[in-house]
Amino acid sequence: MDSTTLPEFNESFFAFVKQHLGQDAMRLRLKKMDQADFSVDLAITQVEARGRRLEKKIPEWCAHERVVFPSLLSTEQCSSQETASYKQRLVRGNSLCDLTGGLGIDSYFMAQRVDKAVYVEQNPLYCHVARHNFDVLDMPHITVYNSDCNTFLAETSQCFDTIFIDPARRGKSQERLFALADCEPNVLEMMPVLLSRCKRLIIKLSPMVDISMLRQEIARPCTIYVVSLANECKEILAVIDTDMVDSPLNDITCVVIGRGNDVKELHFSYEKESDAPCLMAHAVGTYLYEPDTALLKAGMFRSLCGVYGIEKLHKNSHLYTSPMPVDEFAGRAFRVIEVLPFSSSMCKGFAKQYASCNITTRNFPLSAVDLRKKLKVRDGSDVYLFATTLSDNSLVLIICNKA
Repeated sequence: MDSTTLPEFNESFFAFVKQHLGQDAMRLRLKKMDQADFSVDLAITQVEARGRRLEKKIPEWCAHERVVFPSLLSTEQCSSQETASYKQRLVRGNSLCDLTGGLGIDSYFMAQRVDKAVYVEQNPLYCHVARHNFDVLDMPHITVYNSDCNTFLAETSQCFDTIFIDPARRGKSQERLFALADCEPNVLEMMPVLLSRCKRLIIKLSPMVDISMLRQEIARPCTIYVVSLANECKEILAVIDTDMVDSPLNDITCVVIGRGNDVKELHFSYEKESDAPCLMAHAVGTYLYEPDTALLKAGMFRSLCGVYGIEKLHKNSHLYTSPMPVDEFAGRAFRVIEVLPFSSSMCKGFAKQYASCNITTRNFPLSAVDLRKKLKVRDGSDVYLFATTLSDNSLVLIICNKA
């Protein structure tokens, strides 16, 4: 696609989008609109994108009627507003380069921390849309380059305080890729050039990446950030500072973003994790704790005992307990009603007392679905049931309410 075929965003384009918001995109595509002086296909893409609850993912952009989305795929793959906003905190210095621009959400939020920003993207339509959007959003200090990141780095002499790169994580057959070396571009191959052009390198990775393998692949001092939003792990970030050769190799930060953009950061060390005492509970206390997915992904199971003064129910259960409530726990906290030894006889009469409950199984021989069938209870209510194994290997059902 060259500049002569790029779509024009005129008044007719935005009037069409506004008129048809909420309508069925498939039906709109079946209508003949040959006389339109704008790209009807792209206009319908706006209707479809804004109809997919996009205002919940990036409300600041959706509040602008003239912000354009180049494709549905770009809206699916982009960062949420909360995670993109968090990355502002990681930007170092006064200049930024986003080497894999995409929709531009990360560029937009990170660029708010600097005076000079560069957006690099090989798709010409995405670049065309990005220039338009950055103008609409009043971000004149972001310069857009239509180029692939390797070519851009080869042809420019610019150096930046922060470089951000988000390699594509799908193969030619659309299979999901998790290893850093398998993604496109290959950041490991680019690493010498990248580190010669910045003071800080931020690499965005899949939430499914194996963190132990990632540390081995990078093989240099870095901090790993595990970012969750509403108890769902969203992304892994690897941050490398080129002037900190003696920094710890094994630092990790769990970033827990909750309601109202409330952010909790918990800092750990893999070296200290292996030596941390794992306090095992002899019995379930008054309170039960289920760590946020960021903590579970990071694998900081032993360190949590020291951070919060809590005890683990079993080395493989990843549930914790305490006699007193813990303030600001990064995860879900419950007050225990009772603990029932798991047995067939107990299951037979369970539904008489608890006709419905929310079931979670951890280190338990039955799945939540199978246990629900066995107990013959409905889903829902304010009662929570955790089926798990205690430190003495006994199976129990822990009945509780949210604390």
